[in-house]
Amino acid sequence: MPTIAWIGLGLMGNPMSKHLIKAGYTVRGFDIDPGACERAAGDGVEMASGIADAVADADVVYSMLPSGSDVHEVMTGSNGVFANARPGTMVIDCSTIGIDYARKLHEAASSTGVVFVEAPVSGGTEGARDGTLTFMIGCEKRHAGKAKEMLQPLGDYIAYVGGAGTGQAAKVVNNLIMGVCVTVNCEATALGQRLGLDMKEFFEIATRSSADNWSFRLWNPAPNVVPDAPSSHDYKAGFKTWLLAKDLQLAVEAAREVGVVLETAKTAHKLMTSHADSGGADMDATSLVLHLSGKK
Repeated sequence: MPTIAWIGLGLMGNPMSKHLIKAGYTVRGFDIDPGACERAAGDGVEMASGIADAVADADVVYSMLPSGSDVHEVMTGSNGVFANARPGTMVIDCSTIGIDYARKLHEAASSTGVVFVEAPVSGGTEGARDGTLTFMIGCEKRHAGKAKEMLQPLGDYIAYVGGAGTGQAAKVVNNLIMGVCVTVNCEATALGQRLGLDMKEFFEIATRSSADNWSFRLWNPAPNVVPDAPSSHDYKAGFKTWLLAKDLQLAVEAAREVGVVLETAKTAHKLMTSHADSGGADMDATSLVLHLSGKK
């Protein structure tokens, strides 16, 4: 079986790499966080001394990192993936990096003989844990079949969207919807709490009516309504506030480039950014409800 390298073993990368180990692959990984390395090693990942060491003998390299700048540095640096992977190696990046970074990385990979596949995900930490993520693949069509095969242990829906930048385009639009939903869920929860509603009972009403949405059901902002939601665990992320603000910014920037105005996205981005700047950056994004209620 192919030897796997995994770069980025955090909240998403760690459980995703575990699924590959369960599928029978040898996974050699690296993360700049010693704690993440320790946890991954405990789950069976063979730890490398650095990126170059991790990818040198790999057939397929996966990455899951916070931002486009992080991915670009990891891929294109002198000690990075493209400079140290063997020609023909498939590099599958599962991060949310934006359309421009994706196009730059396709171009840089091509010049080094490496196959770059953008494969951003949707489904959150729950999907990473359960192997039920949705992947949005952008690459040359001739590589899509192998990319789908290599992602199969990690998700239950793997879509080939098109060429360079299209996977990120799909992710940007998807997270625009999700981000606005999370924001309005927090606003509605703050209002419901202030009006004295029983939020458990309101949850039952909303999820059976026109207010129902995925993030409200899984990431309900009110504590002790959904047992596994971050709100029921002191808003431990989850999906960090600064990351959702970043994703909303990517949507606003993409819209500006093609002449589309996203007023709701701009408002959601402003609220998430304000909450992040006031101390909520590393809390789960649903902790915005605390900011809206004057508690954070």
